[in-house]
This record gives sequence, structure tokens and C-alpha cells, in this order.
Amino acid sequence: MNHLLFALLLLTPPTVQPAWYEYYENGVRAIEQGKHAEARPSLEAALAANAQEGVQVPTRPQQYIDYLPHLYLAIAAQNAGDLAAARRHLALAETSGAASKSEVGRPLLVAYQLLLRADGTGRGFATYEKKPGVLTEADFQMLRNDVLSKCNLPLDTKLDSAPWYANYELGLQLERKGDHPRALKHFIDAVADRPNPQKQARMYGMWLIDYYPYFHIARSHTRLENWQCAKNALEISQRLGEIPQDAAELTEWLTLQRETERRLAALAGQ
Repeated sequence: MNHLLFALLLLTPPTVQPAWYEYYENGVRAIEQGKHAEARPSLEAALAANAQEGVQVPTRPQQYIDYLPHLYLAIAAQNAGDLAAARRHLALAETSGAASKSEVGRPLLVAYQLLLRADGTGRGFATYEKKPGVLTEADFQMLRNDVLSKCNLPLDTKLDSAPWYANYELGLQLERKGDHPRALKHFIDAVADRPNPQKQARMYGMWLIDYYPYFHIARSHTRLENWQCAKNALEISQRLGEIPQDAAELTEWLTLQRETERRLAALAGQ
């Protein structure tokens, strides 16, 4: 019996643990899919196996990655509601310095610095005098249901707990209809869940969209003549490099900036 057991052990292939970068890739992929709770164990396993962050770290032959586990753990923790862990990992990401050198990591780092800092300076666009919406309640509910259906979400989904892309899409639709008070709220709700802008961000399935929330927040504030809030949103947009130089929105972004500066200067001179 013992000889048979020994032979079976020899024939049984050993269990191969994933490499640190496989754990890391699984964690990053889970975050991109909005599965933040699932991402944390994978990222923690990667960090336990390799605590040294870096840019262009070799993994497989001729393959390199920017290895930023603390930054992605901050993102996963923040989206899971664990703000203490999010701030701790964000501080470690800052100390490491790798994220600030990474083309992918830098805008994420800045965005989550703005979101997680307790002094509130990052959300100076979110405090303003609320104004009534333009659409009737019936028209708004019809538009809301259309967006939820487009995002493949149940019609009884509460918008406060809806994914970022549902609030962003609803904001865009409201903006097109001239309902800037309601659009502004949903852009701000979207950016609270996902503060990092991105060209061709994945929304649902294969649906990609240019995610420029601070630009749209600034645009809504200018329409509502909330000039200081518009300035705050434009400053964040500029700091994040939100609008690419070849984007169609760049011309309007510059116009919004000039108009906001002119209006604030006029108010200061009164």
C-alpha cells in the first residue's frame, strides 16, 4: 500500500502557485471590471510575493508591466467603502514613487489623491447652490429608464448606487436636453465612484466612451453660472491631463477656461 501511495504521489503533478504578476494582473483586471472586492485578495497576494513596486518591471520573456499594487489596493478599498485602508495604501503608493512615474499610474494617483484627501480641496466643484431641473419629472423618469436599460440595469436600480457609467451616461443625456442642474448631479455622482478620466473607458460589455467628467462638470457649472466651481473643475481637469491635445473637446475646454477667468475677474472687480 505504501509503495502504491508513493507511486501515485510521483504521478500526481505538483500544484503550481501563480506568479506574483499573475496575481497582480488578475487584481487589476477585476478592478477594470468593477469587481473591487474580488480584486483585493489577488493584489494582496501579489504584494506578499513581491513588495517592490516599479515601472517597466520584467515578467514574462519580452514583457514588462508597471507594478503598482498599493495604488490599485487604494482604488479597490475606496470602492469597497474601506476608506482607512484606501488612504493607507495611497500613502504607500506615494512613498514608493512608482505610480507618479507611470504613464498609466500617474492620472490614477492624482485622481485618488483628490478623492481621498480629507481636506476636501479635491471636490470644490461639488458645493454649490442647487437649482431645479428643466425636464418634467415624467420626462426625467423616462430618460432615466432608457439609460438604465441601455446599461443593462434593472429599472428599479437606485441611481445613488448605480455604476459610474450609468450616472455618466444619464448626465450626458440630460446635458443634451439642456437640463444642466440634473446633469451636474449625475456627473458628480459618477466622478465620486470613478475619479480618473480616461479616453475610451469601458462602460458596459464592449461599450467604450471617452470619460471626461471634470470637463462636463465645468461645462454644467458655466451654464449655471457657478464660476468658482467651474474653475475648480477645470483646474482638476488640467492637472489630470483629462482632455488629450487631439480631442474635439479641447477647443471648448479652452473657451470654458477663458470665460470662467473673465467672469471671476469681473466679480472680483465689483
